[in-house]
Order: sequence, then structure tokens, then C-alpha cells
Amino acid sequence: MRNRRRDFWTGSPQLPGLPAFAGKLIPMAEMRELYERVRSAPNGFRLETLLEEMQVDLELQPADLERIPAKGPLVAVANHPFGVLDGAALGVLLSRVRPDVRVITNSLLEGIPELSEHCFFVDPFHSPTSVEKNLRALKQAIEWLQQGGALAVFPAGEVSQFNVGQGQIADPAWNTVAARLIRKTGASALPVYFCGHNSVTFQLLGMIHPRLRTLVLIQEFLQQRGKKLEVRVGTSIPSELIVNIEDDREATEYLRLRTYLLAQRGKKSLSLPTRMRAVLPKKAQEAITAAVPQSLLVHDIEALPADQLLTESSEFAVYAARAAEMPHLLEELGRLREITFRAAGEGTGKRTDLDQFDNYYWHLLLWNKPKQELAGAYRAGNTDEIIRAHGIKGLYTNTVFRYDERLFMKIGSALELGRSFVRAEYQRQYAPLLQLWKGIARFVAARPETPVLFGAVSISNEYSRLSREMIVQYFESRDDGREFVDLIQPRTPFRTPKLRGLDCRALCDALHNLDELGEPISDVEEDGKGVPILIRQYDKVGGKLVGFNLDRKFSDVVDGLVIVDLRETDPSVLERYMGKEGYAGFRRFHKMD
Repeated sequence: MRNRRRDFWTGSPQLPGLPAFAGKLIPMAEMRELYERVRSAPNGFRLETLLEEMQVDLELQPADLERIPAKGPLVAVANHPFGVLDGAALGVLLSRVRPDVRVITNSLLEGIPELSEHCFFVDPFHSPTSVEKNLRALKQAIEWLQQGGALAVFPAGEVSQFNVGQGQIADPAWNTVAARLIRKTGASALPVYFCGHNSVTFQLLGMIHPRLRTLVLIQEFLQQRGKKLEVRVGTSIPSELIVNIEDDREATEYLRLRTYLLAQRGKKSLSLPTRMRAVLPKKAQEAITAAVPQSLLVHDIEALPADQLLTESSEFAVYAARAAEMPHLLEELGRLREITFRAAGEGTGKRTDLDQFDNYYWHLLLWNKPKQELAGAYRAGNTDEIIRAHGIKGLYTNTVFRYDERLFMKIGSALELGRSFVRAEYQRQYAPLLQLWKGIARFVAARPETPVLFGAVSISNEYSRLSREMIVQYFESRDDGREFVDLIQPRTPFRTPKLRGLDCRALCDALHNLDELGEPISDVEEDGKGVPILIRQYDKVGGKLVGFNLDRKFSDVVDGLVIVDLRETDPSVLERYMGKEGYAGFRRFHKMD
């Protein structure tokens, strides 16, 4: 061991593809001093000690550390922006959660004997011994994973470099080793992203000759002394998802995309008109109207006919009412809508959020019985009745989508839903939304001639533009809207220029359900939120999102047009919402038995 150490530090490393004297340009003396300090530490040679001696701090959110699985076979895949520092940092990061960590790294470091306890060595330089060495490392990695260990992999095999085509610094194409290891061992994958890159000098030298980058890697490493290294960890990816992508190259591209998505965390890219409005003097928002006295709200509720109570639990009741039947409740509804939508970055900016559609639509009211207050609402309208009375322009969704009249011949009698809200203090509970959906289902059960639900569901600008693009691409890749393509046109189509190096369509093509979509969205969003709850709810009952409109009047909110044929909904789900008797009547009406 002593001889290996002496040989490594006293000689000049031979760099493949460069003349012998090139190795003498590497600051080995400074590296040796660093190595001796780490080796002489009280706890012996540790990667953590290396970072401490370098005064490099890993900067990450507590939630990121919680994403690292504490046990089970794991392949952590990461970008490779710096070189030596990345391997040490990734090893340290994983070791903070679990002790069974190994890093696949460059065989140039094999001369440091202490690293054999932390690393498997590969030769990326295609030397005469590289095939044998790499096969040995691959075998070690497979055995390690089969024992339940964690493996850190940099699939690029070399450090990030300036890509002229993309106009940015990024990893070169990833090799397929990580995907093949996952497929072979059943390990889950963990995307990890390191922020930053090497110096401009490093990039320029690489453009002259790729091997010149290797020459300055140690110098680049030493220049990181005293700096913070920001690292982001994504949600772990089950091995089944990778296995289901049959082609190793496509599976590798999916892993790369999941890793580079983390670079976009917290970035909110708005459209040009919205950015321009942001710098212009803002129109002052009106003060929201005062709350309606509780006694007047209770009076309206108690005056509703008994058959307009749709469903109730110990805490909540859902009523159906027209505007004329509930003047005080309608006023309070408009007030609460405005409060709720303003909190989400939307809202009209007016004293109350009421429009002409409220006058002739039904309102499904979520009433908190113990507190005697309005907790939320939905708006619903029979499309046949509305079109007969007001034409297609009488539909609220016509303000964001243009319709061919053949659409309504195609879907038949439908119930347009929209303008839903649940007060902020109830949004963390599941029961309020569940009761509202039971109310919708029982409203339909009482009117079985309208088996189709139809309306707009919003993706607020609280979501990054990338997350909204992923949602849109996911549903467009399912081709749910193909049969409606000539019948529905968004008034302002949602278009996002492809982000450099990121192909959301390729990512979404690999996904099979909304749970899988929720993971990359959660990785991108700073607060970790996933797919919007209403989209999940519509998906649960078989909804198809068939078009998307960008509403620039409301801070780039994306409205998705959803169509649900309840006759095709999973029977157990529909019975849960409609109730046994209501569902039986619905089935009889549509001759579904």
C-alpha cells in the first residue's frame, strides 16, 4: 500500500492522448499536501474529511436529503460538472443517509489506496487494459447492488463541457451503464444534480483538444476550495419504470432528463405579455367586499327545497341552488372566490368575483354545518339548456375555447363544470373536495340525461412553466384529444419553446400514469407539489384533457378542457360518488346492465 501511495504522488501521471511532459503541469504537490492532511485526520481517510479540508459545503434542502432511500439497492445518477469534486460530494451526500455507498470513478485515482474502500474504478481512455478493468468494475457494481448497496454513477463518463449545438455547458451523451445496472439488479434510481460548472479556461482548452480538459481537472478541483456546492436531489425512480422502457438508450435519456430537470427547480418563466405587465404600473386591486352576515347565509340555506340537498356528512353538506334562490349566498360566494383566487395569483382584482354566467348556472355549495359557513363551491350548467337559451356563447368555457357546434352533437347532453374553489383553510383536507365531488355525482344521478362532464380545469401560475409544459405534453402524448382536434380550438394556445437540452415529450412518453408524472413535477417545484388535485380527480373518473389555453389575463394560468363520460367511469369509483341507489338508477337509465 505504501509503495502504491508513493508512486502515485511522486511521479507525474501519464495522460492518454497527451505528451509525457503534460503530466508535469498538474499541481501534484498541492494535491499531495491535501491528501496527507485528509489521511492524517483522527478518523482516517474519509470523503467527508476531504470536503472539510477543502472547506466545501454541500448546500441542499432538508427535503432533498429525505428523498434518498435509506436501504435497498440504489443507483444514484448525477451530472458531472466539476470532476473529482463531484465523486467526493455524491459519496458524502449518500453517506449521510446510508453507510453502504460506492462510487464509480476514474482509474487515474486508483493510485490512492484508501479510495478502494469507497470506489470502483473504470478506465474511460480506451487503453489496452480498459476492457478488462471496466468489466471487473461492472461485475463489482452488480454484486454490490445485489447485496442491497448504493452506487453513485456519472453516466457521462467525462466532465461537463460547452456544447455548441445547445449553447450551454452540459454533460456529453450519457452511456447506458446505469440503465443496464438498474435493469439487471432491480435497483431504484435517484437523480442528483450539481449546480455550477468549471471555469471558462477549462471550456476553452477543451475546444482546442478534449484531453487538455483532463490536464487542468486537478487545478479546477483546487479552485473550488472554500466554495458552496449546491446539490439537488430528485424523487427516486422505481426500477419498474426503467425496466418498462425496453430500449437502454431511451431509458438512459429518461434518467438524464430527470436529472437535468432539477436544474429548473424554482424557475418561473412567464410569457412576454405577462412579463411586460409585471413592469408596468399595476392597477390597484379593489378592496374585497365585506363578509355577508352569517344569519343571512343560514336563512338562504334553510330556505332551499329539501330535494336540493345532494349529500351530507357529519361536517359538510352540499346543496344545489340557482342565483335567485340564494341572493346572500351568491354574494358571499363571489367574495370567497375572489379571496381564494387572489391567494393563488389569480383573481379579477375587483370587489367580488361574479359574472353574467352566475345568473343562470347552478351552484353546488359546500356548507360547513358546525361552523355554518360556505367552505367552497362548483358551478354547473346543462349545456343543452344553455345553448338553447343563449347559444354557444352562453357557455363559460367558450370564453377560452372556440367550439364547432358538432362538438355538442358528438358528446351529447353534458354538464359544464367550472369556477370551483375551496377556501384556503379547508384546502389541506381531503373531505371537502370529496363531498363536492359526491355532490356533482348525485346532481348527475338526479339528472341522468347528462352523463358527460365538461369544463375547464386550471393549472395556476404557482406552477413553473416547465411543470405546466410537462402536464400539457403528458396529456397530448396520450392522444386523448385526437377525436376532438377539429372541434375545439384554444383562443390562446399554450406554446412553450423547448428548453435547451430538455425534451419534455420524450420524458412524458415514458410515463404511464399521473403518479409517475407527479414525481418530476415535484422535483421541479420548490414546495414539492405534484399534479394539481383537480386534474388528479378528473383522471380518477376517466377524464380526458383535450385542449389547453393560456389565459394571459390571469398571469399565464393554463386552462385544460376536460371531458368525462361517466358511463365509462370505473363502476366502483362512480358508485362511491353517486351512492348505491343513485348509481343503480344511472345504470338503468343508460341501459348499462
